[in-house]
Amino acid sequence: MNADGRPNFLKVDAVDVTALVAQLDAHPELWNRNPCRLSKRGPHHETDDIFLRYKDERPNLAAGDWSNFSDEHIPSWYASIDMLPAARPIIFSLIGKVSGEMLGGVFIYRMKPGSRIYGHVDRGWHPEYFEKFNVCLRSNPQASFIYDEDAMVQAAGDVHWFRNDVRHEVVNAGDSEHIVMTVCIRMDNGERVPPSPEGWTMDKFIEERDACLQQS
Repeated sequence: MNADGRPNFLKVDAVDVTALVAQLDAHPELWNRNPCRLSKRGPHHETDDIFLRYKDERPNLAAGDWSNFSDEHIPSWYASIDMLPAARPIIFSLIGKVSGEMLGGVFIYRMKPGSRIYGHVDRGWHPEYFEKFNVCLRSNPQASFIYDEDAMVQAAGDVHWFRNDVRHEVVNAGDSEHIVMTVCIRMDNGERVPPSPEGWTMDKFIEERDACLQQS
């Protein structure tokens, strides 16, 4: 529990991941095809990953400029989703389970024995706009998602909401792989658009538009 009263993580479901793990094992060529998270200067550089959904990277590749890659965007499916179709029912079932409103990025990461994700806080538009959920695909009791106050240990099929706005790290101290699918979901934050001001209509704007059309 943090100073703001929110826990670091919360188990929200348990699902069957057998089909997805089998598809993952059948397509080892999918790992690290989109390595933007794996910079040696970043916290994830000891991991492998597969992007299922995020910002379309092709404009950045064409321009040779990645300065806006983390800016606000409408996420796109990556080609890997068609080879891992069993991910879809897990993803959309989770959206329904938590009453989510928009699907953000989805990726799978793999940690080999002895590897770690170094301590960090996720920053930027995407992690601040979406909540994150971890779906464990394969793990062992010595693989831990660690916070300053406590740690989360997942078994295959466990689904947890977790905080990424406080410092966290992941350590695989076991002798087998730790593989997780992270699903980012926009939740209802309670903000509402109020009614229009009393007496306001679109008439003035329609009249101005029609006048401009007649003059052109």
